[in-house]
Amino acid sequence: MAFKQQNLSISIKRFCCLILIITLVSLSLSCFKAPEDSALLGINKPAPSFTLSDLEGKKVSLEDYRDKVVMIEFFTTWCLPCQMSAPDIQSVFEKYKDKGFYVIAISIDEGSNSIHSVKTFVKEYNISYPTLMDDGRVSKKYGVFSIPTAFIIDRNGNVRNKHMGISSDFKKIISKEIEALL
Repeated sequence: MAFKQQNLSISIKRFCCLILIITLVSLSLSCFKAPEDSALLGINKPAPSFTLSDLEGKKVSLEDYRDKVVMIEFFTTWCLPCQMSAPDIQSVFEKYKDKGFYVIAISIDEGSNSIHSVKTFVKEYNISYPTLMDDGRVSKKYGVFSIPTAFIIDRNGNVRNKHMGISSDFKKIISKEIEALL
């Protein structure tokens, strides 16, 4: 009897581990978008220009940030890594904003409720930098196929670094890159 209970306990633990693994794999894959037909954006190449609407309908252009160091971050509200990176990006923005560094977040959320979802996300994570809604063309121009994806752009408008996903030292890495450009 004790042997059957022990086997049952092991089977339950294995089943729970399997469910956990499936869940983690599903979450990671859910943050990927199928690649679209676009040229891959190269490092040290000019960042594609764009003009998009912010959450209040105001037009914001990359050209508005000429001669500044800019991080463009593509995200969605439902992406767990995007949620995890939001506080770090806000912290980096706060640290360097008085030195000529700016962040532009571009949501690729879709659907009739997307603006509401993004507004909720911005409020929840206390985001104080501009958050724009992608029209489908900008993410394509930048060759975004996974989220989050961030681009660091120098004062001359060239892409200097690209980050897909996040890592445990994401904040430290982007801080070093930004400091080198300021």
